[in-house]
Parts: sequence; structure tokens; C-alpha cells
Amino acid sequence: MSHYKRDQASNRDALFGGAGSSGSGGGGGRKARPSSTRSAASPTSAASSPTAAAPRPSPRNNAGIRSTLGSTSNTPVNDPQITPGPSEIFGGKIASRNRMVSILNGQAKIDKMAEAEDNRLKAKQAMTRGIFSKPDPISAANFYKRAADAYKACGENRLERLHRIASGDLQMGQDAYATAAAEYTRAAELAEISDETLPRKRQECHKLHSDAATAWANMGEKGRSAESTVKAAFGLIMGQDLTAAIDKKALARIEESIETFVPDPLNRKRNYRRNGISAYDDPNADPNDKSALRNALELAKQNIVTDSYAHETLFQIGAELIRRRHYESALYALGAGTASLEAEGFATVSLSRAYVSETVLTLAMGDTVAASQDFQRVHLQRTSYLSSRECALGEDLIRACDAMDLDALDEARSKTGPHRAALANLEPALRGLVMEIRVGGRAKKEKKNVDVVSKKPAKTAAVIASPAAAPTKPVLSSPKAELSSDDLLKETAASFEEMDDIMNQMGLGDDEEEDDDDDIDLT
Repeated sequence: MSHYKRDQASNRDALFGGAGSSGSGGGGGRKARPSSTRSAASPTSAASSPTAAAPRPSPRNNAGIRSTLGSTSNTPVNDPQITPGPSEIFGGKIASRNRMVSILNGQAKIDKMAEAEDNRLKAKQAMTRGIFSKPDPISAANFYKRAADAYKACGENRLERLHRIASGDLQMGQDAYATAAAEYTRAAELAEISDETLPRKRQECHKLHSDAATAWANMGEKGRSAESTVKAAFGLIMGQDLTAAIDKKALARIEESIETFVPDPLNRKRNYRRNGISAYDDPNADPNDKSALRNALELAKQNIVTDSYAHETLFQIGAELIRRRHYESALYALGAGTASLEAEGFATVSLSRAYVSETVLTLAMGDTVAASQDFQRVHLQRTSYLSSRECALGEDLIRACDAMDLDALDEARSKTGPHRAALANLEPALRGLVMEIRVGGRAKKEKKNVDVVSKKPAKTAAVIASPAAAPTKPVLSSPKAELSSDDLLKETAASFEEMDDIMNQMGLGDDEEEDDDDDIDLT
């Protein structure tokens, strides 16, 4: 019930104003209750309740939230053109809501800091070796966790991060993998909003998420381990421009994290992987050995992640790669998401959206043949996809690109056209990519034809205008009047031959008629 009361108080302050109601009688009564609970612990807090009641609403305003999140003015999260941290990318509203907690101030903060220091000393004492005692990592880890929770309530992010790491290391050594992974993940979230330099934040975020992935893997949680691996990979590009290309090292890490969800033997788009090799490929095996391929396929089926919403992470990876114009790697990620949905066996709408996403991305890469083959050999073999609106969208896009019909392409991707519902169901990055699809070479040819047509009339006009510029010369009219009968016969025969050539090129010529024309005597 505590969370309900806290949310109720937050809603009341948001509706009626927390700071403004403190001066009224009713507001003063409500603010006196927290101070009365502290009076049982310390008699001095009861005397300071009138002064302590005034700043109590401050943790619920924006200033209190910012102090919990750290110095947000120095973090790249505020800039929409900068890549945020992995917790912001893959956590969304849930991660931001978890970090938006109120902090203590005044005497309550002093007491909480003293409690945190006491827990830290207890943890240090628990790890001290004595004559009749030995280090107790479990107790020390619990004390470090309590100290971290106390520092969290006080808004001390750096101290909380250090104690989270210490607690996670001790829990990891005692095979308490779930607790260790949770501590490492929280420490990585704090590293994203710390005041350290950007390279150091990237290293810490990558290292902590990798440790969390190791802990989840030791516990047997393949889905959570893969998700932490993805966050560790995207920690290397934190603070980078959204439109900038990803360096080769970070892109290789991202593709490795994709394979942790779906192994390459099960991914139809594995050939689009740009960096590294699959962990399921044996370099010493014979490429023609079918038993090795069969064993790799069986091992891949055991390690594929089919947890709920696992495909959403893969589609999010694909969207991030599309924004940075890494289309091959994005198609590799979308293929992994499609394979995960196919292995799950229950998805219908999500699988249809995955199929049309593959079609859109393949057409954007300019490979109409591959898009048509996948559409016919794979997508249409799914019965549920035949009656979906995504199938109609993919079919019209492929048909327009195959026929190089720009009008049909514009009609298929129109926001007011028949496929507006299917377009609205796509990711925003893919929806923008649909508008960038072009028919093969059509735009350049149209531009070239326009230039040729614009040049020809100008040249013809110049030829027509040149005789008019010199009308005094009688050279043009005098030869026609002085032509002899032989010259006239030759000119007429040449005109007929030219007409015969034109008719033959058009396929309208006839040999018998040509013979009859040759027998005509024009004299």
C-alpha cells in the first residue's frame, strides 16, 4: 500500500499544487504527518517540523527529479540528435519512471547518510579476517546493498554506483547470480548519467552490462543475458550522433549481440552480417560435411531465444541501425526477429509486420529480385500472412518496383491510400524508409529525358530562325526553279527510297509493292 499512497500524494500535489497548499490549514495538516512519524525516532525533528514541512514538496517537482537523475544538463539524453544510453533505448518509459524517485533533504538526508556510512563500515568489518572469524561475503554484500539504497534515497549517484558494484562483485563470487545481475544493471544505469567523461562512461556501461550478461548466463537466463549483451554493445555508441555511422568495433559487438538471440544457422539473413563470423561455424570443419551442419543446426535450435517480447528488442536494434544507414546489418537484425517469431509459433500480427519490414528494407537496398523471392518462397507460405494488410502492402511495393512504375509506387505508399493502416503499423524508421524507396533507375532516366527534350526545341528554333535572319539571299529559291528533268527524277526517287526505308523499319513494307513502284515511269 505504500506505493499507492505515494502515487496518491503525487497526484494530489500535481492537481492542487504541493508548494501552494502548504500555507493553508488543510495543507499544513497533511505536511505534518511525515514529521510526526519522524518524531518517534528523534525528538529534535518534531521541533523542526514547521521548517521541514515547507521543503517537503520539493522532491516531487522537477528539481527533485533532476537531482536523482544526476546532472542532466551534461548528459546526452536531452539532445534528440544524440544517441542516449542503452537503458533509455531499450527501457523506454519504464526505465525513466524507475529512476524518477524523490530524494531526501534536510535532517532526513543527514540521518540517511549516517545510516549508509554505518552500513559501509559493517560491510568492511564483515570482510575483515580475525583470529576466530573469516570474511563473510554474503553479509558484506547485503550491507553494501543497504548502503547503496540509502545513497539512492539521498541522491548520491556516484556513491550508490560504487556500492552497487561492490555488492555485485561479492554476490557474483558466492554464485548469487540474480542479485549480482540486478546490481550490475543498476550500476550501469547510473554510469549512463554520471559526470564522468564520455569515453569513461562508455567503458563503464559496456563493462557493467557485460558482467550482468555473464551473471544471467550462469543462471541459465538466455533471454536476459542476450538483452544485457545488447545493452553492452549499444553502450559503446552512447553520446554519438544519431545519423553518424557506427565504427567497425561497435558494429561487430552489435551483430554478436544479435546472434545471442538467434544463432546464424536459423537466420535466413545471416549472409547480410558485415563483421565477424558465427559462433556456430567450425573453421576446421569440411564445408561439404552435412553432419557438421546438422549438428550446428541442432545446437542453434537449443539456444534460440523465444521469450515473450524478445523480438521487440531485435526490431529496436534494426530501427537504430536503419537510422544510421546500416541497411545490411539492420536486415540481419530483422531476420533474427522473424526467426524468433517463427520458432515461437504463436505470433500472427507481429510476424506479418516482420515480413513486410524485411520486404521494405530489401527494396530500399535496391534488391527487387531478393524481395520478390522472399515474398513468394517464404512469406506467402504462411497462411495467416495471405489475408493480412501487410501482405497487400508488400505485394504492391514489389510489383511497382518490378514494373518500374513510379505512379503505382506513390499510390502504394501514400498516407491516404489503401495501405495507410499497414504503414501506420510499422516502426517510425521503417515508415520513413518506405518513402525513400525508388524504382530502379527511373528517376535518373526521367531527368535525362527532360534535358534532351529541352535541348531539341532550342536547336530546332535556331535552325528555323536562321533563314529568316537573311531573307535577302536568293540562293534558297533559285535552285528549285532551275532544276532539270533528270535532277527532278533523281530527287523524287531518293524521296521514295527514304519513305520505303521508313516503312520497312515500321514493318509495313511489301516487296511486291516495291516492285510495282519501280516499274512506274515518271517521264
